[in-house]
Amino acid sequence: MNQHKLLIYTGRISGLLIIAFFLSFFAGEGLPDIAKGQGKTLLQFLPFTVLSLIGYIVAWFNPLWGGRMLIAGAILLAFYFFYNGDTGMALVYGLPSLLVGLTFIAAVNKEMI
Repeated sequence: MNQHKLLIYTGRISGLLIIAFFLSFFAGEGLPDIAKGQGKTLLQFLPFTVLSLIGYIVAWFNPLWGGRMLIAGAILLAFYFFYNGDTGMALVYGLPSLLVGLTFIAAVNKEMI
């Protein structure tokens, strides 16, 4: 398998794992809190994850633009947590999307390989 396909499939599988993590987190902790009326902080956090989700979907069809959107989503997530003073969470939520976005961009730009 050439490096281009290896990077594409690595990005797709890794991105799927990240999206599954976000969705399981939202279903497990977010929905019960929202149902109780205590989900204000989660609702502030969700818009920052949407760009990563859309970027992952776009990357299946257009890896360059999807990778860019994933990187933008990662930067927004990291900035949100840095702004709230939580550096550890900035790395946990921002770094995976950033790496997957870079993987998609590297698959498109063979000069980066």
